[in-house]
Amino acid sequence: MAETASTNKLPVLIAGVIGWAHDGFALVLVSLLATTIAAEFAVSKAELGLVFSLQYVMTVFGAAFFGYMADKFGRKQVLLISVLWDSIFTALSAFAPTFLIFAILRLISGLGVSWGISFSLLSETFSSDKRGKAGGLVHGTFVVGYIAAVIVTLIFGDMAPITLGPLVLEGWRICFLSALFPIPFLIYLEYRLDESQVWVEQKEILDRSTSEIDLVEEKTTGISDILRSQWLKFMVLLTVLFWLSEFAYHALADWAPTYFEYMFIHELQQSGGNVDSAQTLARVLMLGIMVVAGFALYLTGWASDSIGRKRAFFYSCVIGLVGVVFFVTFNFVTYIFPLIIVGCLVLTFSFGMHGVFGVWSAEVFPTRFRATATSFIFSVARALALGAFIIGLITDALEPTVGSGLPIEERVLLDPLGFAQALAVGMTLCVFAYVAMFFVLRLIPETRGKDITT
Repeated sequence: MAETASTNKLPVLIAGVIGWAHDGFALVLVSLLATTIAAEFAVSKAELGLVFSLQYVMTVFGAAFFGYMADKFGRKQVLLISVLWDSIFTALSAFAPTFLIFAILRLISGLGVSWGISFSLLSETFSSDKRGKAGGLVHGTFVVGYIAAVIVTLIFGDMAPITLGPLVLEGWRICFLSALFPIPFLIYLEYRLDESQVWVEQKEILDRSTSEIDLVEEKTTGISDILRSQWLKFMVLLTVLFWLSEFAYHALADWAPTYFEYMFIHELQQSGGNVDSAQTLARVLMLGIMVVAGFALYLTGWASDSIGRKRAFFYSCVIGLVGVVFFVTFNFVTYIFPLIIVGCLVLTFSFGMHGVFGVWSAEVFPTRFRATATSFIFSVARALALGAFIIGLITDALEPTVGSGLPIEERVLLDPLGFAQALAVGMTLCVFAYVAMFFVLRLIPETRGKDITT
Protein backbone atom coordinates (compact mmCIF):
# COMPACT_ATOMS: atom_id res chain seq x y z
CA MET A 1 0.00 0.00 0.00
CA ALA A 2 1.38 3.43 -0.91
CA GLU A 3 1.73 6.30 1.45
CA THR A 4 -1.13 8.16 -0.27
CA ALA A 5 -3.80 5.84 1.14
CA SER A 6 -7.07 7.37 2.32
CA THR A 7 -5.58 9.17 5.29
CA ASN A 8 -6.86 12.57 6.31
CA LYS A 9 -3.74 14.67 5.79
CA LEU A 10 -4.83 17.76 7.75
CA PRO A 11 -4.77 16.09 11.22
CA VAL A 12 -1.38 14.60 10.33
CA LEU A 13 -0.06 18.09 9.65
CA ILE A 14 -1.67 19.45 12.82
CA ALA A 15 -0.13 16.65 14.89
CA GLY A 16 3.31 17.35 13.47
CA VAL A 17 2.89 21.10 13.92
CA ILE A 18 1.74 20.87 17.55
CA GLY A 19 4.47 18.41 18.53
CA TRP A 20 7.29 20.31 16.88
CA ALA A 21 6.04 23.80 17.81
CA HIS A 22 5.80 22.71 21.44
CA ASP A 23 9.30 21.27 21.26
CA GLY A 24 10.55 24.65 20.08
CA PHE A 25 8.51 26.50 22.69
CA ALA A 26 9.62 24.40 25.66
CA LEU A 27 13.31 24.22 24.79
CA VAL A 28 13.66 27.88 23.87
CA LEU A 29 12.04 29.18 27.07
CA VAL A 30 15.22 28.43 29.02
CA SER A 31 17.31 30.31 26.47
CA LEU A 32 15.05 33.36 26.40
CA LEU A 33 14.88 33.52 30.19
CA ALA A 34 18.56 32.67 30.70
CA THR A 35 19.58 35.85 32.49
CA THR A 36 16.47 35.81 34.70
CA ILE A 37 16.85 32.13 35.67
CA ALA A 38 20.59 32.50 36.27
CA ALA A 39 19.92 35.45 38.59
CA GLU A 40 17.03 33.64 40.35
CA PHE A 41 19.16 30.62 41.25
CA ALA A 42 22.57 32.38 41.31
CA VAL A 43 24.23 30.04 38.78
CA SER A 44 26.89 30.59 36.11
CA LYS A 45 26.51 30.48 32.33
CA ALA A 46 28.33 27.14 32.25
CA GLU A 47 25.85 25.63 34.73
CA LEU A 48 22.84 26.95 32.84
CA GLY A 49 24.43 25.98 29.52
CA LEU A 50 24.82 22.44 30.86
CA VAL A 51 21.05 22.32 31.42
CA PHE A 52 20.55 23.62 27.85
CA SER A 53 22.60 20.72 26.54
CA LEU A 54 21.59 17.91 28.93
CA GLN A 55 17.89 18.37 28.20
CA TYR A 56 18.82 17.34 24.64
CA VAL A 57 20.83 14.37 25.95
CA MET A 58 17.69 13.03 27.61
CA THR A 59 15.89 13.07 24.26
CA VAL A 60 18.10 10.13 23.22
CA PHE A 61 16.51 7.89 25.83
CA GLY A 62 13.06 9.24 25.00
CA ALA A 63 13.67 8.64 21.30
CA ALA A 64 14.75 5.05 21.86
CA PHE A 65 11.66 4.35 23.98
CA PHE A 66 8.93 6.31 22.19
CA GLY A 67 10.33 5.49 18.73
CA TYR A 68 10.32 1.77 19.54
CA MET A 69 6.77 2.00 20.89
CA ALA A 70 5.61 3.82 17.74
CA ASP A 71 7.05 1.09 15.51
CA LYS A 72 5.54 -1.65 17.65
CA PHE A 73 2.12 -0.22 18.60
CA GLY A 74 1.45 2.50 16.03
CA ARG A 75 2.25 6.13 15.37
CA LYS A 76 -0.87 7.89 16.65
CA GLN A 77 -1.17 7.10 20.37
CA VAL A 78 2.56 7.18 21.04
CA LEU A 79 2.86 10.57 19.34
CA LEU A 80 0.09 12.06 21.48
CA ILE A 81 1.52 10.60 24.70
CA SER A 82 5.01 11.95 23.97
CA VAL A 83 3.71 15.49 23.43
CA LEU A 84 1.61 15.29 26.60
CA TRP A 85 4.65 14.11 28.58
CA ASP A 86 6.73 17.08 27.45
CA SER A 87 3.89 19.51 28.19
CA ILE A 88 3.32 18.33 31.75
CA PHE A 89 6.96 18.21 32.87
CA THR A 90 7.79 21.55 31.25
CA ALA A 91 4.88 23.13 33.13
CA LEU A 92 6.06 21.56 36.40
CA SER A 93 9.35 23.46 35.97
CA ALA A 94 7.38 26.53 37.05
CA PHE A 95 7.25 25.21 40.62
CA ALA A 96 10.94 24.29 41.00
CA PRO A 97 12.19 25.66 44.37
CA THR A 98 15.89 25.10 43.58
CA PHE A 99 18.11 25.01 40.51
CA LEU A 100 18.72 21.27 40.98
CA ILE A 101 15.00 20.47 40.86
CA PHE A 102 14.56 22.84 37.91
CA ALA A 103 17.35 21.04 36.05
CA ILE A 104 15.89 17.58 36.85
CA LEU A 105 12.45 18.59 35.57
CA ARG A 106 14.00 19.95 32.36
CA LEU A 107 15.82 16.65 31.87
CA ILE A 108 12.68 14.58 32.46
CA SER A 109 10.69 16.72 30.04
CA GLY A 110 13.34 15.98 27.41
CA LEU A 111 12.21 12.35 27.34
CA GLY A 112 9.02 13.39 25.53
CA VAL A 113 10.30 13.10 21.96
CA SER A 114 7.78 13.40 19.11
CA TRP A 115 10.03 14.39 16.19
CA GLY A 116 10.78 10.99 14.63
CA ILE A 117 7.23 9.72 15.18
CA SER A 118 5.54 12.70 13.57
CA PHE A 119 7.89 12.65 10.56
CA SER A 120 7.38 8.91 10.14
CA LEU A 121 3.61 9.46 10.12
CA LEU A 122 3.95 12.38 7.72
CA SER A 123 6.26 10.51 5.34
CA GLU A 124 3.90 7.54 5.28
CA THR A 125 0.96 9.83 4.51
CA PHE A 126 2.20 12.26 1.84
CA SER A 127 3.30 11.33 -1.67
CA SER A 128 6.95 11.67 -2.69
CA ASP A 129 6.38 14.90 -4.66
CA LYS A 130 4.78 16.68 -1.67
CA ARG A 131 6.72 15.15 1.21
CA GLY A 132 9.48 17.76 1.27
CA LYS A 133 6.99 20.64 1.31
CA ALA A 134 5.01 19.05 4.15
CA GLY A 135 8.19 18.26 6.08
CA GLY A 136 9.53 21.79 5.62
CA LEU A 137 6.21 23.21 6.78
CA VAL A 138 6.14 21.07 9.93
CA HIS A 139 9.77 21.72 10.75
CA GLY A 140 9.20 25.42 10.17
CA THR A 141 6.67 25.44 12.98
CA PHE A 142 9.55 25.02 15.42
CA VAL A 143 9.84 28.73 14.70
CA VAL A 144 6.17 29.20 15.59
CA GLY A 145 6.97 27.69 18.97
CA TYR A 146 10.00 29.95 19.28
CA ILE A 147 7.97 33.04 18.41
CA ALA A 148 5.24 32.01 20.84
CA ALA A 149 7.90 31.66 23.54
CA VAL A 150 9.23 35.14 22.74
CA ILE A 151 5.73 36.62 22.96
CA VAL A 152 5.02 34.83 26.24
CA THR A 153 8.30 36.05 27.76
CA LEU A 154 7.60 39.59 26.55
CA ILE A 155 4.19 39.55 28.25
CA PHE A 156 4.95 37.61 31.42
CA GLY A 157 8.75 37.46 31.75
CA ASP A 158 9.13 40.71 33.70
CA MET A 159 5.73 40.66 35.38
CA ALA A 160 5.48 41.23 39.13
CA PRO A 161 5.08 38.03 41.21
CA ILE A 162 1.57 36.61 41.67
CA THR A 163 0.61 35.03 44.99
CA LEU A 164 -1.64 31.95 44.82
CA GLY A 165 -2.12 30.75 48.39
CA PRO A 166 1.25 29.36 49.51
CA LEU A 167 2.69 29.76 45.99
CA VAL A 168 4.49 32.84 44.73
CA LEU A 169 4.88 32.74 40.97
CA GLU A 170 7.35 35.11 39.34
CA GLY A 171 6.87 36.03 35.69
CA TRP A 172 9.35 33.46 34.40
CA ARG A 173 7.46 30.68 36.22
CA ILE A 174 4.19 31.72 34.57
CA CYS A 175 5.97 31.41 31.21
CA PHE A 176 6.67 27.74 31.94
CA LEU A 177 3.06 27.11 32.97
CA SER A 178 1.94 28.18 29.49
CA ALA A 179 3.63 25.02 28.12
CA LEU A 180 0.30 23.20 28.66
CA PHE A 181 -1.14 24.76 25.48
CA PRO A 182 -1.05 21.50 23.37
CA ILE A 183 -3.66 19.73 25.56
CA PRO A 184 -6.79 20.98 23.68
CA PHE A 185 -5.17 20.01 20.38
CA LEU A 186 -4.31 16.55 21.71
CA ILE A 187 -7.96 16.00 22.61
CA TYR A 188 -8.97 16.98 19.06
CA LEU A 189 -6.34 14.66 17.54
CA GLU A 190 -7.46 11.74 19.68
CA TYR A 191 -10.70 11.72 17.68
CA ARG A 192 -9.57 13.00 14.27
CA LEU A 193 -6.06 11.68 13.67
CA ASP A 194 -5.85 8.44 11.67
CA GLU A 195 -3.24 5.78 12.20
CA SER A 196 -0.64 5.43 9.43
CA GLN A 197 -2.11 3.12 6.79
CA VAL A 198 1.36 1.96 5.78
CA TRP A 199 2.05 0.88 9.36
CA VAL A 200 -1.41 -0.74 9.71
CA GLU A 201 -0.97 -2.83 6.56
CA GLN A 202 2.50 -3.98 7.58
CA LYS A 203 1.18 -5.02 10.99
CA GLU A 204 -1.61 -6.98 9.33
CA ILE A 205 0.88 -8.75 7.07
CA LEU A 206 3.09 -9.67 10.02
CA ASP A 207 0.11 -10.85 12.05
CA ARG A 208 -1.02 -13.13 9.20
CA SER A 209 2.40 -14.64 8.71
CA THR A 210 2.93 -18.08 10.20
CA SER A 211 6.57 -18.66 9.27
CA GLU A 212 9.06 -17.72 12.02
CA ILE A 213 11.89 -17.83 9.47
CA ASP A 214 10.20 -15.11 7.43
CA LEU A 215 9.73 -13.01 10.54
CA VAL A 216 13.31 -13.00 11.84
CA GLU A 217 14.21 -9.75 10.05
CA GLU A 218 10.77 -8.27 9.59
CA LYS A 219 10.03 -8.07 13.33
CA THR A 220 13.25 -6.30 14.30
CA THR A 221 12.45 -2.84 15.58
CA GLY A 222 14.78 -2.12 18.48
CA ILE A 223 17.94 -0.02 18.33
CA SER A 224 20.11 -3.09 18.97
CA ASP A 225 18.56 -4.86 15.98
CA ILE A 226 19.09 -1.86 13.72
CA LEU A 227 22.72 -1.59 14.77
CA ARG A 228 23.29 -5.21 13.76
CA SER A 229 21.74 -4.73 10.33
CA GLN A 230 22.91 -3.34 6.99
CA TRP A 231 21.30 -0.04 7.98
CA LEU A 232 24.03 0.74 10.52
CA LYS A 233 26.08 2.66 7.93
CA PHE A 234 23.25 5.08 7.24
CA MET A 235 22.48 5.40 10.95
CA VAL A 236 26.05 6.56 11.56
CA LEU A 237 26.31 8.87 8.55
CA LEU A 238 22.97 10.58 9.13
CA THR A 239 23.72 10.96 12.83
CA VAL A 240 27.06 12.63 12.08
CA LEU A 241 25.53 14.95 9.46
CA PHE A 242 22.66 15.95 11.72
CA TRP A 243 25.05 16.34 14.67
CA LEU A 244 27.16 18.82 12.71
CA SER A 245 24.07 20.78 11.73
CA GLU A 246 22.77 20.76 15.30
CA PHE A 247 26.16 21.88 16.62
CA ALA A 248 26.12 24.85 14.24
CA TYR A 249 22.58 25.72 15.26
CA HIS A 250 23.10 25.49 19.03
CA ALA A 251 26.46 27.24 18.89
CA LEU A 252 24.62 30.21 17.41
CA ALA A 253 21.02 30.14 18.60
CA ASP A 254 21.01 29.10 22.25
CA TRP A 255 22.91 32.14 23.46
CA ALA A 256 21.70 34.54 20.74
CA PRO A 257 19.10 36.26 22.99
CA THR A 258 21.77 36.94 25.62
CA TYR A 259 24.26 38.07 22.97
CA PHE A 260 21.80 40.58 21.49
CA GLU A 261 20.84 41.78 24.95
CA TYR A 262 24.47 42.69 25.63
CA MET A 263 24.79 44.36 22.22
CA PHE A 264 21.68 46.46 22.77
CA ILE A 265 22.97 47.53 26.19
CA HIS A 266 26.15 48.73 24.48
CA GLU A 267 24.25 50.56 21.74
CA LEU A 268 21.88 52.20 24.23
CA GLN A 269 24.79 53.30 26.40
CA GLN A 270 26.41 54.92 23.36
CA SER A 271 23.21 56.70 22.35
CA GLY A 272 22.12 57.65 25.87
CA GLY A 273 19.04 55.41 25.78
CA ASN A 274 17.43 53.39 28.53
CA VAL A 275 19.42 50.17 28.96
CA ASP A 276 16.48 48.56 30.78
CA SER A 277 14.85 48.06 27.37
CA ALA A 278 17.76 45.97 26.04
CA GLN A 279 16.23 42.59 26.90
CA THR A 280 12.92 43.54 25.26
CA LEU A 281 14.71 44.77 22.13
CA ALA A 282 16.70 41.53 21.98
CA ARG A 283 13.53 39.47 22.16
CA VAL A 284 11.85 41.53 19.45
CA LEU A 285 14.90 41.07 17.21
CA MET A 286 14.73 37.33 17.85
CA LEU A 287 11.12 37.41 16.65
CA GLY A 288 12.26 38.80 13.31
CA ILE A 289 15.12 36.34 13.03
CA MET A 290 12.79 33.42 13.71
CA VAL A 291 10.36 34.58 11.01
CA VAL A 292 13.29 34.36 8.59
CA ALA A 293 14.11 30.87 9.93
CA GLY A 294 10.53 29.68 9.44
CA PHE A 295 10.53 30.86 5.84
CA ALA A 296 13.92 29.23 5.23
CA LEU A 297 12.78 25.89 6.67
CA TYR A 298 9.72 25.73 4.42
CA LEU A 299 11.59 27.00 1.34
CA THR A 300 14.38 24.42 1.76
CA GLY A 301 11.89 21.59 2.24
CA TRP A 302 9.93 22.78 -0.80
CA ALA A 303 13.11 23.06 -2.90
CA SER A 304 14.20 19.55 -1.90
CA ASP A 305 11.19 18.10 -3.75
CA SER A 306 12.58 19.64 -6.96
CA ILE A 307 16.38 19.67 -6.64
CA GLY A 308 16.83 16.81 -4.17
CA ARG A 309 17.54 16.48 -0.45
CA LYS A 310 21.33 16.58 -0.82
CA ARG A 311 21.50 19.64 -3.06
CA ALA A 312 19.10 21.62 -0.86
CA PHE A 313 21.24 20.73 2.16
CA PHE A 314 24.44 21.69 0.30
CA TYR A 315 23.21 25.16 -0.62
CA SER A 316 22.20 25.77 3.00
CA CYS A 317 25.77 25.01 4.09
CA VAL A 318 27.13 27.54 1.58
CA ILE A 319 24.75 30.21 2.91
CA GLY A 320 25.90 29.41 6.45
CA LEU A 321 29.55 30.01 5.62
CA VAL A 322 28.70 33.36 4.04
CA GLY A 323 26.85 34.33 7.22
CA VAL A 324 29.82 33.36 9.41
CA VAL A 325 32.10 35.66 7.39
CA PHE A 326 29.74 38.57 8.06
CA PHE A 327 29.43 37.71 11.74
CA VAL A 328 33.19 37.45 12.35
CA THR A 329 34.15 40.45 10.23
CA PHE A 330 31.79 42.93 11.84
CA ASN A 331 32.21 41.63 15.38
CA PHE A 332 35.99 41.74 15.52
CA VAL A 333 37.59 43.30 12.43
CA THR A 334 35.32 46.32 12.07
CA TYR A 335 32.54 46.64 14.61
CA ILE A 336 29.30 47.58 12.80
CA PHE A 337 26.18 46.44 14.66
CA PRO A 338 23.68 46.67 11.73
CA LEU A 339 25.91 44.45 9.59
CA ILE A 340 26.25 41.98 12.47
CA ILE A 341 22.47 41.67 12.34
CA VAL A 342 22.68 41.09 8.55
CA GLY A 343 25.18 38.30 9.16
CA CYS A 344 22.91 36.73 11.76
CA LEU A 345 19.99 36.83 9.31
CA VAL A 346 22.11 35.07 6.65
CA LEU A 347 23.17 32.46 9.22
CA THR A 348 19.53 32.00 10.16
CA PHE A 349 18.61 31.31 6.55
CA SER A 350 21.16 28.49 6.51
CA PHE A 351 19.16 26.74 9.22
CA GLY A 352 16.74 25.84 6.43
CA MET A 353 18.80 22.65 6.14
CA HIS A 354 16.84 21.37 9.15
CA GLY A 355 13.70 21.38 7.00
CA VAL A 356 15.12 18.43 5.04
CA PHE A 357 15.99 16.27 8.07
CA GLY A 358 12.66 14.63 8.76
CA VAL A 359 11.66 13.42 5.32
CA TRP A 360 15.22 12.52 4.30
CA SER A 361 15.84 10.19 7.24
CA ALA A 362 12.32 8.76 7.01
CA GLU A 363 12.85 7.92 3.33
CA VAL A 364 16.12 6.09 4.01
CA PHE A 365 14.74 3.49 6.46
CA PRO A 366 12.05 0.79 6.11
CA THR A 367 8.66 0.97 7.80
CA ARG A 368 9.41 -1.65 10.45
CA PHE A 369 11.83 0.65 12.33
CA ARG A 370 11.37 4.03 10.65
CA ALA A 371 10.18 5.82 13.81
CA THR A 372 12.89 4.24 15.97
CA ALA A 373 15.68 5.11 13.54
CA THR A 374 14.62 8.68 12.76
CA SER A 375 13.91 9.48 16.42
CA PHE A 376 17.22 8.02 17.55
CA ILE A 377 19.32 9.72 14.85
CA PHE A 378 17.97 13.19 15.46
CA SER A 379 17.99 12.90 19.24
CA VAL A 380 21.57 11.61 19.38
CA ALA A 381 22.67 14.37 17.02
CA ARG A 382 20.96 17.03 19.09
CA ALA A 383 22.22 15.59 22.38
CA LEU A 384 25.85 15.44 21.27
CA ALA A 385 25.80 18.98 19.89
CA LEU A 386 26.60 20.40 23.36
CA GLY A 387 26.92 23.79 21.69
CA ALA A 388 25.31 25.72 24.53
CA PHE A 389 27.55 24.14 27.18
CA ILE A 390 30.77 24.67 25.20
CA ILE A 391 29.87 28.26 24.40
CA GLY A 392 29.04 28.80 28.09
CA LEU A 393 32.48 27.55 29.12
CA ILE A 394 34.27 29.69 26.54
CA THR A 395 32.25 32.75 27.49
CA ASP A 396 32.92 32.36 31.22
CA ALA A 397 36.66 32.15 30.44
CA LEU A 398 36.73 35.18 28.11
CA GLU A 399 34.31 37.58 29.80
CA PRO A 400 35.89 40.85 31.03
CA THR A 401 37.12 40.87 34.61
CA VAL A 402 35.78 44.38 35.27
CA GLY A 403 33.72 44.69 38.43
CA SER A 404 34.88 41.43 39.97
CA GLY A 405 32.66 40.58 42.91
CA LEU A 406 29.69 42.53 41.55
CA PRO A 407 26.48 40.79 40.38
CA ILE A 408 26.57 39.79 36.73
CA GLU A 409 24.00 42.47 35.78
CA GLU A 410 26.25 45.23 37.12
CA ARG A 411 29.39 43.76 35.54
CA VAL A 412 27.70 43.67 32.14
CA LEU A 413 26.82 47.36 32.40
CA LEU A 414 30.52 48.18 32.83
CA ASP A 415 31.55 46.53 29.54
CA PRO A 416 28.59 45.11 27.56
CA LEU A 417 30.52 44.94 24.28
CA GLY A 418 33.23 42.85 25.94
CA PHE A 419 30.62 40.42 27.23
CA ALA A 420 28.97 40.21 23.81
CA GLN A 421 32.25 39.55 22.02
CA ALA A 422 33.14 36.85 24.53
CA LEU A 423 29.95 35.07 23.49
CA ALA A 424 30.69 35.74 19.81
CA VAL A 425 34.07 33.95 20.02
CA GLY A 426 32.35 30.76 21.06
CA MET A 427 29.51 31.17 18.60
CA THR A 428 31.92 31.26 15.65
CA LEU A 429 32.83 27.62 16.33
CA CYS A 430 29.93 26.88 13.97
CA VAL A 431 32.34 27.32 11.05
CA PHE A 432 33.88 23.92 11.89
CA ALA A 433 30.48 22.28 11.52
CA TYR A 434 29.62 23.96 8.21
CA VAL A 435 32.91 22.86 6.61
CA ALA A 436 32.67 19.28 7.91
CA MET A 437 29.12 18.88 6.57
CA PHE A 438 30.37 19.19 2.97
CA PHE A 439 32.41 15.99 3.37
CA VAL A 440 29.77 13.88 5.15
CA LEU A 441 27.04 14.96 2.74
CA ARG A 442 28.71 13.13 -0.15
CA LEU A 443 28.31 9.72 1.53
CA ILE A 444 24.54 9.79 2.09
CA PRO A 445 22.14 8.60 -0.65
CA GLU A 446 19.66 10.85 -2.41
CA THR A 447 16.06 9.77 -1.71
CA ARG A 448 13.97 12.33 -3.60
CA GLY A 449 11.05 10.66 -5.40
CA LYS A 450 11.09 7.52 -3.26
CA ASP A 451 7.69 5.92 -2.68
CA ILE A 452 7.10 4.70 0.87
CA THR A 453 5.09 1.48 0.84
CA THR A 454 4.58 -1.51 3.07
